[in-house]
Formats: sequence, C-alpha cells, structure tokens
Amino acid sequence: MFEVIQIGDKTLPIRFGMNALRLYCKEQNVSLNEISKLGSNISLDEACCLILCGLKDGARKAKKEISFTIDDVADALDDDFSLLEKAMEIFAESFNTKTEGNSKEAAKRLKKK
Repeated sequence: MFEVIQIGDKTLPIRFGMNALRLYCKEQNVSLNEISKLGSNISLDEACCLILCGLKDGARKAKKEISFTIDDVADALDDDFSLLEKAMEIFAESFNTKTEGNSKEAAKRLKKK
C-alpha cells in the first residue's frame, strides 16, 4: 500500500511502512523508540530524510524507479513548502487505522499520470 504525492510536475508514490522507518532509523542513527518523537520538534534535516525514506519505500512498493536525493527533497521544499505538511500528514495517517481502498486508489492515480 502506498499513497501518492505531487512534487513539481511529478506524481510519486510515498509510503511510511516499516521499511521506510528502517531506512530512516539507519540514516539518522536513531532507535525505533525515538520514531514516536518525530511528530514534535523535528528538524528540517530529519524531515527531509523522512520524506526521502518515504519516497524510496513508495517507489519500491510501486515497483518504480526513483533517483531523488535529500538535496532534491530540500529543493522541492523550496518550490513548495506545503509538501512538508502533506508528507507529514501521510506519515501520521500511516499510523492510524488503514481504510480499505486507499492503496488501490493511489495506484490508479499514479498509473494515470
């Protein structure tokens, strides 16, 4: 299951599953227990890293290639800072009760682009 997010003229899959969290913990050298603190007092570097991990995991699940770097994420935020809020909403929703059909709808939207 994944969602999609608009970054510039690209519609990209994004997912904050266990693999994205694993990537984030490895990249930021934090424990899984520290993930619960991400919603409050997150640094810009941590936010960019989290978004990148979500994009990488979304691409993996959608079987798509992605060549984004953390610098690309920061550049995308320069162009549209609301991307941060959108990504964090998807992150927060990933821990709420999943609703059926979200991943299917997201896959359809991605295929249309």
